[in-house]
Amino acid sequence: MFRRKTTPTLSPNASAAPKKRDWLKISFFANIALIIVLGSYAGVSIVVHQSDTNPNFCGSCHVMQSHVTSYFTSGNLDSAHAEAGVLCKDCHDYPLSEEIRAGVAFLSGNYVVDENGELLRRDFGDEICTQCHISLENVALSTDFLYYNPHGTRMGTFTCNTCHISHGEQIDYCSGCHENGGQRMLGDETPREEVLGRPVSPYAGMYGQ
Repeated sequence: MFRRKTTPTLSPNASAAPKKRDWLKISFFANIALIIVLGSYAGVSIVVHQSDTNPNFCGSCHVMQSHVTSYFTSGNLDSAHAEAGVLCKDCHDYPLSEEIRAGVAFLSGNYVVDENGELLRRDFGDEICTQCHISLENVALSTDFLYYNPHGTRMGTFTCNTCHISHGEQIDYCSGCHENGGQRMLGDETPREEVLGRPVSPYAGMYGQ
């Protein structure tokens, strides 16, 4: 007696084999996601590059246009650094997390500013300066030809920002009490002979004078 061959039937809950069009859908959405990721990376890279190399970019994003204007056109310390090829982020080195936070602050307008609408002044230590100027002792050697060496004073050691303001007029701190010994602040084009009232000696500042 022969048994009749029966064809097994799939239950309603059994899953069918993946169809070709399902793989096409997966490939389509995967490519879209890849394009979004690459586009985001490219956008972030462009923004970071601009903030690294373009001072005007800082002015457009961080309520700092007055500082950028000073950087390009003033006789202040920032402009002297601009002439030397020093860029904003050579001193203001923000990590990526700070860049993102600043971007969010820009988009939301959530800035903390002073009564003039300017960003609050930030205090930096001498290490910002000595990363290029080596040390305070090295700076003192660079001005030891002056009658009174403002960087080698016997009155003690002062921080750089006692006299040097990054984005503003410099402070002639020593001359507040002492006769000027030939030093001139940035932006002062007065001949040194006129400042001293006498010819400049090449030996001024030597032997404790």
